[in-house]
Amino acid sequence: MEHSVALAGNPNVGKSTLFNALTGLRQHTGNWTGKTVDPARGRWKWESDSYRVTDLPGIYSLEGGSPEERVAAEYLERTPPELLVVILDATALERGLALALELRARHPRLLLCLNLMDEAERLGLRIDTEALSRAFSAPVVCTRADRRDSVEMLRQVIAVSLLGGENSRSAPGEKQGKRPGDPAALRRQAAALARDVTLTPAGARRDWDRLFLGKWTAYPLVLLLLFFLFYLTVRGANFPSALLERGLDRLGEGLGRLLSGLPPSLRSLLLEGVYGTTAKVTAVMLPPMAIFFPLFSLLEEIGLLPRVAFLLDRPFQACGSCGRQGLCMCMGLGCNAVGVTGCRIIPNPKERLAAIVTNALVPCNGRFPSLILLAGVLLGQDGRLSAAAAAGALTACMLLCWGVTLLTTLLLRKTVLRGREAGFLLELPPLRRPQVGQLLLRSLLDRTLRVLGRAAAVAAPAGALIWLLGHVQAGGLPLLAWLARKLDPAASLLGLTGTLLLAFVLSFPANELLLPLAFAIAAAAGGETQTLPGLLAAGGSLWKTGLCAGLFTLFHWPCSTTLLTVRHETGRLRWTLLALVLPSLAGILLCAAVNAVL
Repeated sequence: MEHSVALAGNPNVGKSTLFNALTGLRQHTGNWTGKTVDPARGRWKWESDSYRVTDLPGIYSLEGGSPEERVAAEYLERTPPELLVVILDATALERGLALALELRARHPRLLLCLNLMDEAERLGLRIDTEALSRAFSAPVVCTRADRRDSVEMLRQVIAVSLLGGENSRSAPGEKQGKRPGDPAALRRQAAALARDVTLTPAGARRDWDRLFLGKWTAYPLVLLLLFFLFYLTVRGANFPSALLERGLDRLGEGLGRLLSGLPPSLRSLLLEGVYGTTAKVTAVMLPPMAIFFPLFSLLEEIGLLPRVAFLLDRPFQACGSCGRQGLCMCMGLGCNAVGVTGCRIIPNPKERLAAIVTNALVPCNGRFPSLILLAGVLLGQDGRLSAAAAAGALTACMLLCWGVTLLTTLLLRKTVLRGREAGFLLELPPLRRPQVGQLLLRSLLDRTLRVLGRAAAVAAPAGALIWLLGHVQAGGLPLLAWLARKLDPAASLLGLTGTLLLAFVLSFPANELLLPLAFAIAAAAGGETQTLPGLLAAGGSLWKTGLCAGLFTLFHWPCSTTLLTVRHETGRLRWTLLALVLPSLAGILLCAAVNAVL
């Protein structure tokens, strides 16, 4: 037989993690809300039966108007499962019980799953599962999604529940005359039930959110964490980057000897164009990413990003938006295309559009290696103190990006995206102890190597194109040099060189290509500026050119993938063009101002 099972619950209670463990599929999980917007489906076998499971989006109620709540409500109404498994966060039971009571009144067969029990135990919480089972007339199982025996126990309880009779529709103790869907009544009933079944001994652990969300400590603590993240990256990236570059150069020499029998032009195309550009991308990007991404994943895993969104709720509210835009902005630090897709969690259409078109105002992972190297060249060459100065500059860059995002959001909400603000509920998950092994593996495979692979896949054909442009003559010069020279007047207004501006243009497919393309253009033009300081000094002033290059790296047109994602999410070309123009205009204005002052 095949049975149908659905997983329901609040956002960030571990539904996707349990779904992965039950089915063997691999949805991406993260310690913030809105990861699952559409239902995911999978299967597993238990003894002789098959179980088809659906992971519903995280919701707080079936009566809300968000896309997740509409998807979940429509699914349960049109294709009700045989068994509905309600996942509850054992550390925040009251919040989940309100949804469980609403689902209990609508669905005949229910199973309660108390997840994150290990975190509840660390907080000193004990839950009377027998009393909870009596209150719902439904079985209760305690789980830890990272434990195989816990998942096997959940599978067994699901099988036993489906073999048994239907649960009663009305839970004992439910007051007559109260509509189960009434939010106020549900909250009161959930609060009373949570008090009855939760046993909290004296001496429970201190709530660290007093520091992370405190009036005087929250912002300094977040900035301090960002500072140390950048400091460790700047300090750690220089030596392995130089070592990797020397190793790749030796590998290139070996390839040169191996390809010595090819025609000179083809040999040069493969070695100087394809391999040279790809090797430069690898040497420039891999060391900073291998340090930055695991550290950033650590902050994500412990639950810092939702707290940043919580802290940003008030300034975003003043700009006509909400803290969920801050959460999408934090997601954009990994990838702007992902940040744009994550804007689906914002129910208000105009607030969602504002979040989509401004997401590229924060740097993605493709821009961070260039920013880190520029900061290291300008401020990190002379030892520990200079590395601290470079980390401080990168932290200031993040503040600048957030400030520009807030200002741009305000302008949009006052002009083309005028409309009434909508209320919202922002999930604040508990701080969690990270699983370091899985974190390192995921950050290296899902982020570092995936981003590097994408960059290398783009770098190889881009290197061939750059080589061809460097060997085609125009006006007595290689075409690359001719194009760079033509861009010199416009670049000089921005404090850049034609070589750098052309590199920005040609790196449109992927931001990771910026500095390697700049080196390739300089080499094709016959220059000797094969180091980043030399590339910047060609503009007349290393410090001014580097500062303008850093600002334009922060604010310029999004990559092609992000713009295609904006077009897909909005369905309109005008919003895609606005997403292209806004960061470009911000970069042009800032660079022109710095160039005029310095």
